[in-house]
Amino acid sequence: MYISLVTEIRPPENREWINFAKGAAIILVVVYHSSLFLNDVDLAGSTTRLRVVLSYFPMPMFFFIAGLTSRRMLTWSFRDLWRRRLLILVYLYLLWSLLQVLFYLVVPYLRLTDTTPTDLLTIALLPVWPTSSNWFIWALAIFTLLAWLLREVPVRVQIGVAGLLAVLATTPNMLDFDNVGWDRVAANFFFFVVAVYFPHTAYRLAARVRVWHAAALVVAYFGLAVLLVPLHLSRVPGLVLIESVVAVAMGVALATLLVRVKWLNFMNVLGQFSLQIYLVHLFLVASALALVAPIAELPWLESAANVLPFALAAIVLVLSVYLSKFLHRFPFLWVSPFRKRQTPIVSRRVRLQGDPL
Repeated sequence: MYISLVTEIRPPENREWINFAKGAAIILVVVYHSSLFLNDVDLAGSTTRLRVVLSYFPMPMFFFIAGLTSRRMLTWSFRDLWRRRLLILVYLYLLWSLLQVLFYLVVPYLRLTDTTPTDLLTIALLPVWPTSSNWFIWALAIFTLLAWLLREVPVRVQIGVAGLLAVLATTPNMLDFDNVGWDRVAANFFFFVVAVYFPHTAYRLAARVRVWHAAALVVAYFGLAVLLVPLHLSRVPGLVLIESVVAVAMGVALATLLVRVKWLNFMNVLGQFSLQIYLVHLFLVASALALVAPIAELPWLESAANVLPFALAAIVLVLSVYLSKFLHRFPFLWVSPFRKRQTPIVSRRVRLQGDPL
């Protein structure tokens, strides 16, 4: 019997940009939260509008990158999926949400919100109704489970439905759960599922990026931002989703070009610690808010309001890295102690569409 052995020749894949892109995303997350918290004591200055612009990039990028490394899980059994992915996400979400509750029993909660983290009902509903900043971990668990459950559904259908949900969730007055977790799940599943099925396409396109690609994407991003923020065209269905798609493409392109710039190596470090920074940074931001609130009306602070969010974000980022390194002495903060020792996985055969593995 004749057997033809043909090795598929693929263009080189570029993955060096991932940590750089994660570093950029976590910087913007910390700046966003610094501005958000300081705004409650009127010390965010004019960064409130900038905060809206910043919101289009970080979380779509994080979910896109998470999806790039999630393709293999589609071949696992549910037992393996739970043990290798879902258990750690559920554990981290519940643990760090509980730590936030304990934290706010000591540090005053000064946010101007309808509920507080220490409300008993809020605590009881955390597994299904996330209200803390840890919604990202919760959403990642939901995305992981959804992608696994829908693995036999045609990819076009999955992406089409996810895209429609994203359009509805990002257009005012169309789909609003009045909950940060559910709203962001509807808005961002699109990026995760696209990356799950087309990781090699993303890597190969990243390898082909040129300066003019990045320049064009930067112009497109800020051009759309002008339409969305100053001109208030966010009500146009799909425009916010298009902006986020452009933002992710722009982030990948810029990260691909800038990752080799030596003096920007700190971005890679931040990217490597992005999850840890995400989990610890709000403790530092909230602590800073508690210290600043009693003196918020000082004239020199009010005059510095435009730069305070950036200064606070810079301090918080540095402290978050050092705090994360210190907390690595306590493995239970990062890895579930209930996870059993891993054994080799025998993958179940599943017809996977999209990029060939």
